[in-house]
Amino acid sequence: MVFAYALTSGLTAGALYALVAVGLVLCYRTTTHMNFSHGELFMLGGFLAYTFHVMFGLNYYLSLALAVSGSFLLGIITDRAVYRPLISAPPMAMVMATVGFSFLLKGIGRHFWGGQGEVVSFPSPFDAAPVTLWGIPVFPQQLLVIAGMIVCMIMLVLFFRYTRAGKSMQAIAENAQAAYLVGMRVKRVYALTWGTSAALAGVAAVMMAPLTLLNADVGFVLLLKAFAAAILGGLGSMPGAVIGGLLVGVFEAMAGTYIHSSVQEVSAFVVIMLVLVIRPSGLFGATGLRRV
Repeated sequence: MVFAYALTSGLTAGALYALVAVGLVLCYRTTTHMNFSHGELFMLGGFLAYTFHVMFGLNYYLSLALAVSGSFLLGIITDRAVYRPLISAPPMAMVMATVGFSFLLKGIGRHFWGGQGEVVSFPSPFDAAPVTLWGIPVFPQQLLVIAGMIVCMIMLVLFFRYTRAGKSMQAIAENAQAAYLVGMRVKRVYALTWGTSAALAGVAAVMMAPLTLLNADVGFVLLLKAFAAAILGGLGSMPGAVIGGLLVGVFEAMAGTYIHSSVQEVSAFVVIMLVLVIRPSGLFGATGLRRV
């Protein structure tokens, strides 16, 4: 029973890490830059949902839709305010810009929804009592998280396979210069990429909020774990990000259950170090030599 409970908790956390990691990988594949403000976009998505659901009294699912839409707009703003002005700058300039933007977003979160260390609760749309599946107690919100992750992944597959925007993202990820030369609106696709990435973070935030307490500092911790998931799966692989997120969540839960609760907090760092030592390209990352 202990193992089963740890497994379900790990899969729930892993589903959240997977959603955020897919957003990181999506930005990285299309723009070749890592968005280090992604965790704060997650945090603001959760607080937007809190504002609509708790403060304005709107339905949970309507609040989810509005928060995801708001997160999408925040992603567009990130593109316009941070990425677009530095599109030709050295990579380190982009790193510093996204880190600085993350502190700005964190300051906005603290200003409107509580300072450092302050937390707010987010009520679940379901009954607090767990349900029993195959003899394992599971909270309905956990089932929603896992189902939501699966639905989002299916929607992404359909988006990339059947829509023009999705195919444009894939083409630009392969060769942005060639895509520009054949007439693709590369900057518009970049904006869509940042917006979609932030929207995925918003989905994860709204589903996570009833399971944990919201605070303005939650983004940094989640970013580390999602980054570990992306590294584990392979930084350029979206399926790898999903599998990596689930593995990180399960590893974290098992470590906290069978070793010590303090180990749970550093498990993401352990994953990053092990992967970089054993297989730097990740489980599904491309391997090979590159001429420099």
